[in-house]
Amino acid sequence: MILFCLSKNSKFSIWNAFFVFGLCIGFPFPSSALYLQLDTIADVKTNFSDGCASIKDIGNQSERLGIDAVIFGDYARNSIEFGVKPFEGIFKNTTEGPSVLERGASGFISEINDNDRQIKKTLLIPGVETAPFYYWSGSNFDKNLTAHNWDKHLLIVGMRNASEYEQLPLPNSNLSLNYTEPLLNQFILLGFLCMMSMGAVYKGYARVITVPMMVLFILLTINNHPFRSTPFNAYNGDQGVKPYQNLIDYANSKGALVFWNHMEDSSGIRQYGSANLSTFPYPNDLLKTKNYTGFQVVGDNPIQQAEAGQQWDKVLMEYLRGQRDQPVWGYGSNDYLCEDRNGDKLGSVRTIFLVREKNRDTLLDAMRKGRMYAVRQADDNRLSLDEFIVEDQKTGKQATLGEELNATDFPAVKIKLRSVKGGNKTAQIQIIRNGVLAKQETVSLPYELTWRDVNNSKEEKAYYRVKASVNSMDHLVSNPIFVKFSDSSDEMLASLPVSTEQLAPSPDIRIPDIPKPSPPQNIPIEPPAMQEISGAKTIDKTEVSSITMPEISVPIPKQPVVNPPEPPIPAAQIMAKNSSEMERSPVNAEKLLKVVVDGVALRKGPGTVFPKITNLNKGAEIEFVRRTNIEFNNKNWLVVKRGGRAAYIWEGVGQWAHPSKKVKK
Repeated sequence: MILFCLSKNSKFSIWNAFFVFGLCIGFPFPSSALYLQLDTIADVKTNFSDGCASIKDIGNQSERLGIDAVIFGDYARNSIEFGVKPFEGIFKNTTEGPSVLERGASGFISEINDNDRQIKKTLLIPGVETAPFYYWSGSNFDKNLTAHNWDKHLLIVGMRNASEYEQLPLPNSNLSLNYTEPLLNQFILLGFLCMMSMGAVYKGYARVITVPMMVLFILLTINNHPFRSTPFNAYNGDQGVKPYQNLIDYANSKGALVFWNHMEDSSGIRQYGSANLSTFPYPNDLLKTKNYTGFQVVGDNPIQQAEAGQQWDKVLMEYLRGQRDQPVWGYGSNDYLCEDRNGDKLGSVRTIFLVREKNRDTLLDAMRKGRMYAVRQADDNRLSLDEFIVEDQKTGKQATLGEELNATDFPAVKIKLRSVKGGNKTAQIQIIRNGVLAKQETVSLPYELTWRDVNNSKEEKAYYRVKASVNSMDHLVSNPIFVKFSDSSDEMLASLPVSTEQLAPSPDIRIPDIPKPSPPQNIPIEPPAMQEISGAKTIDKTEVSSITMPEISVPIPKQPVVNPPEPPIPAAQIMAKNSSEMERSPVNAEKLLKVVVDGVALRKGPGTVFPKITNLNKGAEIEFVRRTNIEFNNKNWLVVKRGGRAAYIWEGVGQWAHPSKKVKK
């Protein structure tokens, strides 16, 4: 907050700044209090690709909404082509939509930079969304021609000049010298055969044969030139994650950031002209690729990768075990095209960055280091994680989002959560440690928590991350804080083994002669001289002199007094009492629901975002309590009871167990 005042108020005097600095030294602030929170929207598309608004319009609208920064995500290349083998590079049908590379990367960057200078309150940062690979199956003749993984995308942020965009390893893109080596031998061989056939035609040798061969080799040479934009061919089947790892490595070589996008969107198969486009969810690619910056952890719908123990936690555990060089961060993708089209809303998903000051470099640094959390908001009253730190209470050291704490004691997790405009909101908070749900509470906002994790074994590195949810449209996911444990002095002493080796000789030590004690005699006891202590109550010497030592006598044990036994309670009376206490009111048969499918989850709240209590198999009966107002696919979530415990279940997976039976009340 102090840094916020310094940056916002230009009239803040230098003397006041020194005074504030002195306060910071004398009264240390929590780690998160040293940062500003920048409210940012990411993955926003403009009319440079498939979006509806211009870069300037997006900037002005974001400024009106109070958004601090916009990270654009226009398509780098929006092109798909299909050719006829073996001349697929020559005889082909290409469909190309508007994109950054089609309209010009230099114009895209300059327009963003120009508007960034003009719009004072909102930062504008260039970024592109890419599809580094797709492959074909089927044929036009069979009417099943399909392009696979067309919607499998990565977001690239932080490239600084047009040439870096132009050399992105994408299909159907610009010529490149980056991948000539693996294709050069084939090209040289075809070029040699082409030259030989041309020489044969020039010499007049059997032109009926040599002319067609010359034409064939010319076409093959052109079709297989080594100056391709990517080393992967769309006609050789699925290449796994290699094309995506290739793009990740390229982005890293340029100092850019790369994020997996909408990995759980299930587009299935859709029509695109005379062909089909097929893309299925790919969350496991988080585990198959490496060295990327992060992935989309919050979108328009809850993302299962953010749940405890899913792919994100598995990747983070690989980092803790030393199997990855860097952690993986989560960000919020707005995935915005046009306002109010297909549910799009500018700012419905935010990424909140923790920065020292408000500029492009500090925001990208926070994005690289994971100092951010992602929010999905249903309206302007979004959730705000005002504080999330892990503290070593022995040393007072703290760490916040994306940072690592060197702890000597059980870590203390501190959270401050609120809704930015107040109001009566109830949220469920989850603290996840090393992929396991360590703590969960349902609280009223605003809320503060200090929780000391005494169950942490402190044997190896750990991380903590937070999820908070009001409902599926109003939730928050934080990035992790890492903790590395070091032995305290007490632990070191306790673990030291007893040495059995001969110690080095030490200097002689004189042991004074101590006279043997004599038998005690009856000596009058005088009060000891006591040092005066400030503020202590003094005792009068006459009172002390009157104190006498009590005589010590051998106690004589008394016979214990035994109370007469009470008459035993008859067993029938005990059984009657227990049966009356354990007796429950019978369940109304009209209120029994029967589960109609296997694996149905009873949850702690009305939605899939809430954790499971248990799973039920087909035929299980549960007691109906009431119907909520929360709907999914035109059916409500129900409050039910199972084993005396209340839970929630979706109405679409159950039916009345005894619809015709009537029970008298």
